[in-house]
Amino acid sequence: MVQIVCGHNGTGKTRKMIDMANKEIDNIQGKMVFLEANNRHIFNLDFRIRYINTKEFGLTNAEQFQGFVCGVIATDYDVELVYIDGLYKIAQSGMDNIEPIVERLDYLSEKFDVNFIMSVNQDVEDIPEGLRNRIIEEAAML
Repeated sequence: MVQIVCGHNGTGKTRKMIDMANKEIDNIQGKMVFLEANNRHIFNLDFRIRYINTKEFGLTNAEQFQGFVCGVIATDYDVELVYIDGLYKIAQSGMDNIEPIVERLDYLSEKFDVNFIMSVNQDVEDIPEGLRNRIIEEAAML
């Protein structure tokens, strides 16, 4: 399953996702990964959560991002939950590419039993209609 946390810059998406991850780590059987485009929040996460600064890997487009996620899953079959903070920064893409990215993550979710929670810098109204049922939180409302 792919779920979305949405809201504009500064609305608390990252803080919400960090809180969600820290609470969920005790409830999962496998491993958790937190992807972000910097090292800013590495010390805010529980030490059991694998933190990856995607900027270090030089991702420049959505295809590279998707390949990177496949690599993360392939190297550890126990990955159960992946948080993706700042999809647009990581994948270097905008709202026009979100649906194909979600479709690919859905495929990976079903095939490898991995759940994804990602943040996007958009209000609910700006999320494509077909993806609105995936929104779990609007950060500005938190």
